[in-house]
Amino acid sequence: MFHFKQFSISDARTAMKVGTDGVLLGAWADPSGMSRIVDAGAGSGLIALMMAQRTAGVTPPVSVTAVELSAGAAADARDNVAASPWEARVEVVEGDCLAFTPQDAGAEGPLMVVSNPPFFAEALRSPDAARALARHGDEFDVVSLIDMAARLGASQLAFIAPANRDGDVEFRLALRRFSPRRICRVATRAGRPPQRTLWQASAASGPAVVTNLAIRDTSGALTPEYVALTSAFYLDK
Repeated sequence: MFHFKQFSISDARTAMKVGTDGVLLGAWADPSGMSRIVDAGAGSGLIALMMAQRTAGVTPPVSVTAVELSAGAAADARDNVAASPWEARVEVVEGDCLAFTPQDAGAEGPLMVVSNPPFFAEALRSPDAARALARHGDEFDVVSLIDMAARLGASQLAFIAPANRDGDVEFRLALRRFSPRRICRVATRAGRPPQRTLWQASAASGPAVVTNLAIRDTSGALTPEYVALTSAFYLDK
């Protein structure tokens, strides 16, 4: 069980456990102005609940839909949502993201799709089938996530991907007429090359704001920037 400031996450039945990538994305993605949020490949519901916390108090209420294919992960997500302060506006849908329709996304209004999608491409896959699917995906990956967001008519799309795929991601976004508006390149330690890139793209064109973030400094301590980004979620140490 992972305890955050306003909710807790159990991922006992979820193949991919709570990790830094999901926390980073949930803390960084900006849901301002959105009426609906869809967490695609929601796992145990971490990002969906972070989005619910980020939009608490917004009028009219922002609806959050967590879509998860795995029965075990969906069960974890339902339990985590039920134990949270936002059960009334977070729905867990057990199903395939690729079959999700605009009607499934709920009422009208600006829609954001957010996801920590499977993206690992190692030749040697995990022997555990559920974990391998969660890490590598079958058909759902960064490319199909972008396609899904376009199909749903999303106003905003936010996700995390390996930094070595930046060029491919930009190309795929352009194909679907999304413009990167916020880009954050994340290094595990100051002075090292970035390993992850946080993306927020919009259906409306405009310039991108590019930033860099190191999780730890050269001594191994968490950086003030990372602490500030995640302070609304992590319990004080």
